Amino acid sequence: MTTNPESRPPDSAASAGRGRERLGDAVRRASEAIDQAASSARTLVSHIPETAQAARARANTTTTALQTLPDSTLRGLAASSVGLGAGFYLAGVPRLATAAAVAPAMIIGAAIILRPGDRVAAPQ
Repeated sequence: MTTNPESRPPDSAASAGRGRERLGDAVRRASEAIDQAASSARTLVSHIPETAQAARARANTTTTALQTLPDSTLRGLAASSVGLGAGFYLAGVPRLATAAAVAPAMIIGAAIILRPGDRVAAPQ
């Protein structure tokens, strides 16, 4: 059954007006949120080169520091990291935590491989 516009209750026009106001407020808030997100994204993107350069410098410093440690120490640290990651995996820990546990082993491995000098002897 359809109602005739003339037979609507008197407060339905006021209700429709309030609905339009709410919709207008929601659209305005959404627009402001989008503008703020775009501004934040521009700020974030503008800092990426500085962040990448700082991360590269810290990685080089860390690698240099690790290369000063003896091979036995580096192997022990790498084995501990891999063991922790394997234990996390077998225990069903989330993948991100498992990857974080194995990450030091990868960094240590890179430090061993990138170590300067003619150390190409096979382990015995």
